[in-house]
Amino acid sequence: ELFVNALRRVLQNDDNPYRMKVVQHVIMAIFYSSERLRDINDNDPARSSADSISRKFLEMVKENFRTQRQLQFYSDALCITPRYLSRVVKETTGSTAADWIERYVVLEARALLKSTDMTIQQISDYLNFPSQTFFGKYFKRRAGMSPKEYRRLG
Repeated sequence: ELFVNALRRVLQNDDNPYRMKVVQHVIMAIFYSSERLRDINDNDPARSSADSISRKFLEMVKENFRTQRQLQFYSDALCITPRYLSRVVKETTGSTAADWIERYVVLEARALLKSTDMTIQQISDYLNFPSQTFFGKYFKRRAGMSPKEYRRLG
């Protein structure tokens, strides 16, 4: 309710030339917060090496998911094997490393489809997919509908 009321106030203010940008960013914030991405507490003195690896992995995914979707990239950067990375991330977060990467990609795609006027081709390019067709199939397999349907229903 708080977000909806704030968005209404922003949209009603015709004097604000940035009102649509504000709305887009608030919507993106809502999408990101709705996923409840697990944040590992950095101040925990009892942190295990597995937690540290998972935290570093999630930070790297947040920074690189638009261009890097291969587990090998992240495991190489952490100097561990992809198999070990997958096992550690699954044990500490409850989701596989590949699931985390996909989650970030799909979340960003959803946010862009809902809150920007970028074309599907532009979103595909922004997320570094080889083609709009590949992006459409990737999104549909993970979101259950095509990007066009998702945008239309939004």
